[in-house]
Amino acid sequence: MVFKILQEKKYQHYTHAHCPNCNEVSTVDNWNDIAIKTYGETSPDIRMAALEKTSFPYQCPKCYMAYSAHLLTFEKIK
Repeated sequence: MVFKILQEKKYQHYTHAHCPNCNEVSTVDNWNDIAIKTYGETSPDIRMAALEKTSFPYQCPKCYMAYSAHLLTFEKIK
């Protein structure tokens, strides 16, 4: 339980996601806005979908390859 809470806090600080195919960096907030407009208000934050290993979709804005959120690499960029 404590480990999961620490993981969630860590993931909430990530600001960018990397595409596994082309390594394009995109902002998490931008993707979450697109997801809400596409899938509705109940779509999860991509970081939490990755942490929970759900099959929430992500499509790279550069190469257009699609992945489940848990396959992305995240980082915090200022």
